[in-house]
Amino acid sequence: MEMERIKVIGVGPGGEDYLLPAAQKALQEAEILVGGRRALQLCRRWQKKEIGIDADLRRVVAFLKENREKKIAVLVSGDPGLYSLLDFLLKHFRPEELEVIPGLSSVQLAFARAGMTWQEAVILSLHGREEPARVMAERVLPAVRGGTKVALLTDRNFPPPKIAAYLVQRGVRGKKMVVGENLSYPEERVVAAGLEEMAASREEFKNCVVLIVDG
Repeated sequence: MEMERIKVIGVGPGGEDYLLPAAQKALQEAEILVGGRRALQLCRRWQKKEIGIDADLRRVVAFLKENREKKIAVLVSGDPGLYSLLDFLLKHFRPEELEVIPGLSSVQLAFARAGMTWQEAVILSLHGREEPARVMAERVLPAVRGGTKVALLTDRNFPPPKIAAYLVQRGVRGKKMVVGENLSYPEERVVAAGLEEMAASREEFKNCVVLIVDG
């Protein structure tokens, strides 16, 4: 029985305009789509069989291994190579068993909205991390103090005001925070403020990318 390569497709930040042609072609060819709710909703127009991803990732691996003769596409937000499910899949499949199709990262879009270059930026994730404070202490704080641009993928447990307050309490001054919320969606919003102002904010941000740059 011939084994199909599993396609790991980056679907971009979420808006249809940012779903790249290569990804669309791969989606059209697939028989089964595996992904989270937002990614599947974005790709619903192709009317494929859908398998949702939840916290039980072992179930996903088992399904993929049991259906290798089928054309399966695993959908990941943004780009597969940046804090995505690809890391996990590579622990269970050889690289040659996967075909990775890149997508536009929300980090790229955030820097574009801010009108900034990002080749020198430190890119980190606090999303779903068990020890976000450790990431802040060991990686974010030194980078910010060193004058490096920092991009953070966040979640509701470590929102922008909390990040800003953490830095201000440790003596960081003269920096600006740019928050990209719901990037590429109709409700997209980009907010720029000094760290002190953001630390005092009561705004609730959802689905956001945080940039920390010189003020």
